[in-house]
Amino acid sequence: MRKQLNIFFGIVCTLGSLSTACSNPDSRATTTSTTDTKRAQTSIAGKVINHTADSIELTNLVRKIYEWHETKYHTNGFPYEFTSPADSLFTGIDWNAYNKDFEVFKKTNFFSQDFLDRHKAIALTIDSSIRKSSVEWRNAKDGIPLWDTDADDWCGCQDSPDNYWKQLTISNLHFSNGTAKFSWIWDEKDGIDPPFKYEMRAKKVNGIWRISYMDGFKYYGTVADYDKIMNHHEK
Repeated sequence: MRKQLNIFFGIVCTLGSLSTACSNPDSRATTTSTTDTKRAQTSIAGKVINHTADSIELTNLVRKIYEWHETKYHTNGFPYEFTSPADSLFTGIDWNAYNKDFEVFKKTNFFSQDFLDRHKAIALTIDSSIRKSSVEWRNAKDGIPLWDTDADDWCGCQDSPDNYWKQLTISNLHFSNGTAKFSWIWDEKDGIDPPFKYEMRAKKVNGIWRISYMDGFKYYGTVADYDKIMNHHEK
């Protein structure tokens, strides 16, 4: 994928356009566009506040998270507990494994307490639902379990460009009272058609941005949601 991007820039340079990009093909991965800079402003009592530094900090935070996720922690974080190592029947969340992962989350300093609380709430819901379900729903060999989203929750995707965290840019950035709402994107030439967007939110904790919401985790249901699905299929 990186080779394809370099070829693209070579063609553009030959045509004599995008001179800034030609002098540094990787500038897209390290700078914020003029449009993004203009959007990274708020007005309080008629005074314009420039959030360019916040925009850069958030972009760097998002890239660090996805590099960490893709190279060190490539899991959604809801491990199942099985009746035995050789068995395919799972009985709920493996809390020993989950708690170890949860400590890893906290030590990254990437996430706010809001995100951590939401993640644990999802784990508790999954665990409660699994433990009250019948055996037919709890066989890992029967395909994708009801409690899986069949995607990478961290990006809401099943496929991604190589080293995509290096190319992520932020769009639709809005600030309000120490919080930020935005989407990160990779565009069509990064390998996804149509251009891909993923919503995130962040909040400042002791002067440092932390991620408080990731859109891919919204697809987990409540215990009642899972009950409804199972009851419908068991009739």
